Amino acid sequence: LNQRKELKMLGRKKVKIERIKDSFIFCLVLLLFLSLNSMQAKTQEQEQKVDTLQQIIQMVVENNPILGSQRSYIYTLQQMPEPGAGFVNLDKLQSQSYQVGKEGTEVPLLSLSQAIQIETIREKKIEREKTIAQANQTYENLKQTVLFNLMTKITEMTKLKNKKKNLEELKSFLQTRQDSLEKQVKAGVKEPTTLYDLMERVMQTTLDLENTTEELRILKLETAVGLGGEKWEDLLNLLDKV
Repeated sequence: LNQRKELKMLGRKKVKIERIKDSFIFCLVLLLFLSLNSMQAKTQEQEQKVDTLQQIIQMVVENNPILGSQRSYIYTLQQMPEPGAGFVNLDKLQSQSYQVGKEGTEVPLLSLSQAIQIETIREKKIEREKTIAQANQTYENLKQTVLFNLMTKITEMTKLKNKKKNLEELKSFLQTRQDSLEKQVKAGVKEPTTLYDLMERVMQTTLDLENTTEELRILKLETAVGLGGEKWEDLLNLLDKV
């Protein structure tokens, strides 16, 4: 009988152990599943932020008034006719400017005035190409400056958003502490002065939170209006998503 009881007890212990193992494995699987879901959610959130940032950059480049003005200037330069276009075929004149004489010497076919005209046209073409190249380089420099300004503003926004989040968490904590302390004061456990000090901290934190929120709002608005041109409202909506 004792052996049977011992066997039953061992059987029950084995069942309990198996149940504990099953529960432990289930918990591990559940934690792994939740962890993967959390990582996937974070990855999707990061991808959305990157996509939004790319949209912001594209919108600024396309609609910024300074960049738009420089693009128009470059387009105007490119649409202007080349020097001598429609009047003189420079390549043809240059190819026929000399002929080979009987003794192998080159004999000029053009008059002095025609040669001067060709040289003048050639110099003007070089000057035109140089002007267009300089305009393109100026555009690239302006674009880099505008984008640097944009990214600086976005960095400032991120800092303000983090500050705002921290203040919100601090305010929530202080308010919870205040509720608990009010009960303790009513019960005579704590002195009222401790409550007053905490209430002052809550008020100061609330004020800091309001100032930070307003500072963030103004910064977004200034960035959108200053860099977004006619599309500043659309840019402002995108900045709210960063």
